Amino acid sequence: MFAAVGYAAVQARVRARRSRLIGAPTWQRLFASPDAERVVDALLPTAYGPYLSLASATPSDRRAAPGVDPATAARLERALQRRLDDETRGLAKLLPPRARDLVDWYATAALVQDLKLLIRALHFERSLTDALAATTRIRAEHPVAQELARSRTMEALLQGLGRGPYAHALGQAWERYRLEGRAFYLEIALDLTFGRGLVDRIEALGGADRADAVALLGRPLARGNLLSAVRYRALAGVSPEEIVNFCLHRDLGGGLAMVQRVAAGASLWAEAANLGVRLRPDQDERAALLELEDVTLREQRAAATVRIGRMPFGIGLVLAYLIELSAEGRDLTTLVEAKGQDLDETDLRRRVQREVT
Repeated sequence: MFAAVGYAAVQARVRARRSRLIGAPTWQRLFASPDAERVVDALLPTAYGPYLSLASATPSDRRAAPGVDPATAARLERALQRRLDDETRGLAKLLPPRARDLVDWYATAALVQDLKLLIRALHFERSLTDALAATTRIRAEHPVAQELARSRTMEALLQGLGRGPYAHALGQAWERYRLEGRAFYLEIALDLTFGRGLVDRIEALGGADRADAVALLGRPLARGNLLSAVRYRALAGVSPEEIVNFCLHRDLGGGLAMVQRVAAGASLWAEAANLGVRLRPDQDERAALLELEDVTLREQRAAATVRIGRMPFGIGLVLAYLIELSAEGRDLTTLVEAKGQDLDETDLRRRVQREVT
């Protein structure tokens, strides 16, 4: 009873925001658009419009697909990320304390990506101006941006972060980065901090909220931990001990025991099966990793759809909507990238996971 009262306001807000997801008529127009630029134009009347209008047209850190203008791809990418971040943080404010803490932390995924962008720009001596233009959270008024304006160094980035879990993580990885000169260690520190924080906050929930959070976030996190372990194993120079240190020991799935088995040479196919995914046996490990990633995203989307149709109260409704919004963003990104490849309509629709009637 008390939980229902606590979730009443956010339930109404989620229902309203779901109505702003792109409907079938707009998807039809997007598919019919002749190129990526027209896709972006067709999105201007939607809820993405204000974000597209504000997004600068500078290239992003990620390369655009062949045939797609990098500035167009970057503009769309920033609009998608900023809307998702705004909606995640906005909904978190309406939640009861423990649920709010989880969703607030879930939103820091955007900060992690911002920090990675800036770390790469500083480490590889790329344009810091372009990197800052591509960020979601770290805008001109952010302490990190202000410190970097004074001194374009990695030390300034750390100084701007001040205190907090991500600053602590980068501080711990700093000495190894300084000695070996590999930004890889800083990025791993950020990823591990995000994953550990997510697990802690899911485990702090109780009852139906915890069950929903495990199903919607915990299961993908465990599979992501497996993906990371196998990818680290494939990197030259990464020892079994480092694989264990670079992965989550608690992941709401196989955890430390799974990571240790992978480090010792366990089969990706066997470990994926332990996490509920039967990978095709007639493919190499690289293709199997891509299949596991794809299946995980598809099943997370399907779980969100199921959760939307159940009891209207609880953190599960909020998480399900945010997963839907994120999936819509991936579909739009895929559509824009596919527009540059001169695909026929059948291939184009196969690339985009969403069903458009």
